[in-house]
Amino acid sequence: MYNNRNVFAVILARGGSKDVPRKNVLMIAGKPLIAHSIDVAKKTKYIDEVFVSTEDREIKQISTNYGAIVIDRPSNLATDDAKFLDALKHLINSIPQIKNQNPIIVMLFAPAPIRKISDIEKCIEMLDENVDCVVSLSEVKKHPYRMLVKKNDGYLDFYEKEQIISTRQKTQPLYVNGSICVTSSNFLKKQKFLVYGGRIKGLLMDEKHSMDIDTKLDFEICKYIMESDNDI
Repeated sequence: MYNNRNVFAVILARGGSKDVPRKNVLMIAGKPLIAHSIDVAKKTKYIDEVFVSTEDREIKQISTNYGAIVIDRPSNLATDDAKFLDALKHLINSIPQIKNQNPIIVMLFAPAPIRKISDIEKCIEMLDENVDCVVSLSEVKKHPYRMLVKKNDGYLDFYEKEQIISTRQKTQPLYVNGSICVTSSNFLKKQKFLVYGGRIKGLLMDEKHSMDIDTKLDFEICKYIMESDNDI
């Protein structure tokens, strides 16, 4: 618990990943990918329970073996076109302990297995009555102002031509979230389009602890880091 509120970690993990097939059950640093998110949640002092939403039998078994409570996800919420927010709301509404309560929800994204327990705890501590969501951040290395897009005539042009700045040091930093999101169940239930929004605060994490596996190359890089670096 934190400040007399229950804290629930939630992990969404469907079986049908495309770019990296069966991503959530692939072995990395001695355990299935999803097990790393479950383990770090179980070791975080504020978190009371860990819930995994999935339609996949193997993911269900792994999640149970590592101490998570499994919520069966309907098949229509596990397709390529299914919205993450819809699956998340189904998970939240399926947790009996949430009825008539407003617990803190800690979303841990399974494709980002390298996290510090202290970072999760800091995100929880940053959530208060003046903050709707706290997200972990990593700085974007390739600024979109310097990216090119193809125009209708086939030629290329800068994505934000009027925003181009001569030196990188003067470019306004941009951030992405891909590992941790902390909010409340009441806030999530009211969301219509995005998982997080409202009054957002962020916790900046280093590049290593912000690894997000989207491609096979991402997986190999993350695997190398986790199996060779003792400081993770």
